[in-house]
Amino acid sequence: MSPTVYDIERDAERVDDQQDSNRNYRPQPGRGNGGGETTARLSTGVRLMNFEEYRSNAKHSSVNFLVSGLMRLGTVIAIGGRPGSGKTALAVALGHALDKGEPFLDREVKRAAVAYVAVEDAGDVANRLEALEAEGLLLVQSDDGVPLAKPAYAKAIIAEVIRQARQRKPGRPVFVVLDTLRAALGGQSVLDDKTTSPALNALRELAETENAVIAVLNHTNRENPKATKGETLEAVAALEIILLPGEGDWQTLHVGKNRSGPGNRQIGRLRLTSAKVGGVEAAIVDEIICDEHAGDGPKDRKPGKNQNLVLKILKREILTSGVDYRPYGSDGPQVKAVRESVLRDAFMELKAGDNRNSKNVAFNRTLDWLLERAEVVRNEDQAGVGMIWFGSRDDETEAMCRQFKVAADDDEWSSGGDK
Repeated sequence: MSPTVYDIERDAERVDDQQDSNRNYRPQPGRGNGGGETTARLSTGVRLMNFEEYRSNAKHSSVNFLVSGLMRLGTVIAIGGRPGSGKTALAVALGHALDKGEPFLDREVKRAAVAYVAVEDAGDVANRLEALEAEGLLLVQSDDGVPLAKPAYAKAIIAEVIRQARQRKPGRPVFVVLDTLRAALGGQSVLDDKTTSPALNALRELAETENAVIAVLNHTNRENPKATKGETLEAVAALEIILLPGEGDWQTLHVGKNRSGPGNRQIGRLRLTSAKVGGVEAAIVDEIICDEHAGDGPKDRKPGKNQNLVLKILKREILTSGVDYRPYGSDGPQVKAVRESVLRDAFMELKAGDNRNSKNVAFNRTLDWLLERAEVVRNEDQAGVGMIWFGSRDDETEAMCRQFKVAADDDEWSSGGDK
């Protein structure tokens, strides 16, 4: 029998009544919902807080830094570069600065307990530490290494490293260097995220829990030297410092990712040297300079340690044994100058290290740097002896040279000499 219009309207009214009943339904606390189940708020531990409330409840402060504007406590950082670019030398120099509480790239640091995990060739790292007289850095010896392919075990080993570092140097934050990611993976590819992701995330969790900084050394891509190998390390790291080829024998320190300050910029330059330890050579940082700017535009670079040392020696020698010297003839201005040989000998004596050849090369480069920027001026006297004196940044010295050259030329011309 076909439904009539009346039947259809009646069914529609019944559906509307059921919908109204559903709209008005509200489960009552402590009462059933009609199906024999009770409604209760799940205990999820979720709270909503503003940043002040968060910081007051957090286990560790989120604003504590290890290196101002670069490294925040509780993070993993990446130090990358092509093979032989100076990753280990940079990590050792950074660790040495943190251990002594000395500025790094003109940035304030917190004095730290530094533990160095040299997964391969720990003897080479020991030689570098000896060359720098970095007795405060702690080398990690582990029977099983740090097997990142077994994340839980590797995490336990690094946790023990942090515990012992705090025990050796109480009250200091901990900085751990893992050199290198490839070696710690024990032959596994750094490009295999199935292996690297659990391992690096375990290190990140440990750094957060222990409020430490863990630095992971890794190679960069041949095609793109600004990118570390493997996406996981780039994702996990709060900071990437990449070593790139610079001018001459300088390496550029490039920051890619940086959660604690501006990224994608140059922050400094370094130059390596070799120091003799026993019968072998150890590669160490000879000079590291703060040179921060975005892009490739020119920047007036600050003097580094070698430049400051030469300038201090020059000032001292001028005050104690400066020679009255007229570089542009008897009618020219008189300056207080120092023989280049005296400056060189004092530099060789005061600069750290025993490798005289490296010191001599460093002096020549430093003098070239100072001459290029008119910090000092060099000329030779009649006997061919190099004389050095303070210059001027505003090209006053160059103008003075031109003035007295013109005067000398005029004298020669008036006396019949060939111009």
